[in-house]
Amino acid sequence: MKIVVLKGGISSEREISLLSGDNIAKTLEENDHEVICLDTILPLEQVKNRIDPTPNLFENGESNLVELLSCSDVQSAGFIFNALHGGSGENGVVSGILETMGFKFNGSGVEGCAIAMDKVVSKVLFEKYNIPTPEWRHFNRVEIIENGKIIEKILDTFDFPIVIKPTHEGSTVGLSIVSDGKELNPAIDKALKYNNELIVEKYIKGRELTVAILEDSALPIIEIIPKHGIYDYECKYTSGMSEYRVPAKIDSKLTQRIQELSVVAFKILKCYGYGRADLRLGEDGIPYFLEMNAMPGMTAISLVPKAAKANGISFGDLLGKIIKLGIER
Repeated sequence: MKIVVLKGGISSEREISLLSGDNIAKTLEENDHEVICLDTILPLEQVKNRIDPTPNLFENGESNLVELLSCSDVQSAGFIFNALHGGSGENGVVSGILETMGFKFNGSGVEGCAIAMDKVVSKVLFEKYNIPTPEWRHFNRVEIIENGKIIEKILDTFDFPIVIKPTHEGSTVGLSIVSDGKELNPAIDKALKYNNELIVEKYIKGRELTVAILEDSALPIIEIIPKHGIYDYECKYTSGMSEYRVPAKIDSKLTQRIQELSVVAFKILKCYGYGRADLRLGEDGIPYFLEMNAMPGMTAISLVPKAAKANGISFGDLLGKIIKLGIER
């Protein structure tokens, strides 16, 4: 099959998307597919001539994406593999363009991507369907500036430590773990650099877990032991900065419960095909769900491929299953 891989883009997760896209393209080619790789910020002529992006291209965003998708080489492809992370690649915008233009593509559609990317909507749905999630509050930039009482509200609601993070970012971008009042303002400013909204969340002491979903079934649970004590951007994407236990050493009853909840979370957030639930297993034995990733990483050290491998599924076969699900949508 001729497959187009979309990678790069302009989000805060651009570098990871480039790695995911290259890893996907390489494996698809090894499995005898014809592959076209597109960095979505590049105009068509630069793509054809393999010219690297210049700084001014980032100002144009991905406005040329429709032009790229309209060219004859792409139109003749049988499948689009969206390897964009964060921003329009993961919030439903690119999925909407692909749907409108009639392409077959991987992963969740507009609704699933948009819901999973919005931590507020995800939290509300978790609570509605009795999926444990840490205590939280939501603030927007206007409220913070006009009211000026966000610090007071946080201190009235939470005990330290707490987590402050942007509402619409992934890969722990803009996230801070706050241990005392002095750290609040810097953490708020950091989160607001990325979004106009933020979430304040109770920090759950315990174990870092993730559960990959493939075709409405949970793969083996992965426990993550990061070198920094928090699974931050560096620990996620730097080889050797985290230890992974697959499957996680959790008793069978709790394992089953976590996997069942992960599948429920996947479905209620309207995700499709594959995804990844991130959670903390608290010292109280309760699994607290943090978020669902509708377009999880596919780099050489990413978690969905690790979970698939533990289930006897090679990376090539994983991509094959994802593509098959996209075609059957």
